[in-house]
Amino acid sequence: MKKIISNKKILIIIVLVMIAVLAGCQRNVDPSGATLPEKIIYLSTPWKDMLNESFFTAILVYPLAQCVNFIGTKLNSSFSGVAITTILFNVITLSLTVKSTVSTQKIQMIQPELAKIQAKYEGRDDQNARMMQAQEMQSLYNKHGINPLGSLVTPFLQIPVMISMFYAVQRADVVCNGSFVGIPLSIKPSAAFKDLAYGWPIIVLFVFMIISQFLSTKIPQLLAEKKKKEAKNYRAYKEEGQKGPNNNMMMYSMIIMVALLGWNWPAAMTVYWLINALANIAKTLYIQKRYIDNE
Repeated sequence: MKKIISNKKILIIIVLVMIAVLAGCQRNVDPSGATLPEKIIYLSTPWKDMLNESFFTAILVYPLAQCVNFIGTKLNSSFSGVAITTILFNVITLSLTVKSTVSTQKIQMIQPELAKIQAKYEGRDDQNARMMQAQEMQSLYNKHGINPLGSLVTPFLQIPVMISMFYAVQRADVVCNGSFVGIPLSIKPSAAFKDLAYGWPIIVLFVFMIISQFLSTKIPQLLAEKKKKEAKNYRAYKEEGQKGPNNNMMMYSMIIMVALLGWNWPAAMTVYWLINALANIAKTLYIQKRYIDNE
């Protein structure tokens, strides 16, 4: 169990790499990166056509693409279509991810105590020591009402959505034929960077996306650190908790991976990642106040 939790971020990075590979499996674009006309999803595109294409497209990609199309058409803005669709999905799935997010934040909060237990059994590889360590860690989880495996729900729930959103924004009519301040959201940030005079709004979005990704992963750490300092026994295990560099390295690796993917993906995905990160920040603050501070 401990290994599953400690390697959670590594697993997420591996899956992000898999997403990048899977993204190239469907031939929705031509060599120049433009979406093939027959692959564009319009508001008038019937669902049965998507079902004939694949079950994945019909169940996940099509609804997201049509939501983007509908909102984008009503508001005459492809940016709004992607942004509001992302917000709606986060609101709908909030009830499913609350427990997972609470577990994740609580695990960060008790990291010094976990480190203290690990230090206690450091160098002891016999079966009895491993069992005692596992029992003490489980008791700590029970004490704080934590289900370690529950913390994996949110990251892995986001994975199929991320893949689906990639294909949805790649194929949605309002993205393929729409624009943001006059610039198509179908272009890649890497292409926008080549002509800053024209593509600077996309670069600004991309930079804000990276900043928001950093904040969405850093804020839970800061809240956990604040909560730890409020604990009565904080000084007793403060030194054992100074094992942050590895966690920070994993955090930065995840942000770099998102940046690399976003650099060569449609700018609409930059909008998705930006709004999703801001939504995660809002959920983190809400859950901290509603479920953890008032516990």
